[in-house]
Amino acid sequence: MERRRRPPLRGHNLVVVPHQTRAQRLRRQLLTLLVLLSIPGAGWLGWDAALRSQEAVRAERDELAVALAQTQLDLEAVSQQYRQVEVDLLVSRESLKGSQVMIHDLEQQLFRVQQDLAVYRGSLSPRAMAPGLRFQAFELQGTDEPGVFRYKVMVTRVGNEADTTQARLFIDVLGEEGGEPASVPLSSMTLAEDDGGLPLDFRYFQVVPANSQDSELSLPQGFTPKQVRLRVKHNDKLLVEQTFDWAVTAGS
Repeated sequence: MERRRRPPLRGHNLVVVPHQTRAQRLRRQLLTLLVLLSIPGAGWLGWDAALRSQEAVRAERDELAVALAQTQLDLEAVSQQYRQVEVDLLVSRESLKGSQVMIHDLEQQLFRVQQDLAVYRGSLSPRAMAPGLRFQAFELQGTDEPGVFRYKVMVTRVGNEADTTQARLFIDVLGEEGGEPASVPLSSMTLAEDDGGLPLDFRYFQVVPANSQDSELSLPQGFTPKQVRLRVKHNDKLLVEQTFDWAVTAGS
């Protein structure tokens, strides 16, 4: 009996499923379990690393806060020292002003006493007792800087004690410049505002300048001083004029 041939399989795919042993299945399941268990572990490690990083940031922040607080304390201490220096400087300036006023008052008192004593002893000449203005003294002192000098003029008055003298004092240095006679006004040798003369306002006498800081004069370069001419004017009227030799004493 003839066997029938089976028609060929068409339109079908053949899938080959490999056969797994029990050991292979267990190994695969174990790997899957390890992967699943590693996910929480990785998360915990990441969380722990983040915590450690935050702790470092906190520690650095705390150190910066301590450094800032110390800097603020140092700044406050420096500010207090600065304010104390300002107070000390102000006190020193006021003390210096008071000392200058005291010295000026003592000079006036000394001159009054000397003048009264001279009158009592009869040592004043008739000319000295004549009413009017006169230059009692002119003084020049050298300084450590070449060409810079300090000057002082004492102007006195004899007359009615109720009267006061209000005038202007003009000072000129006479000498030579480039081999020719020359005259240099005080206004061009000092920083003081004396273009119109130095103010005089006194009853018995006055020392000019009253402030020692304004007493410096600087000679022009190439100028050789010989004499100093002093003049007192009131409303352009010459009241007294006198010339002194340029004689410099050692500075104090």
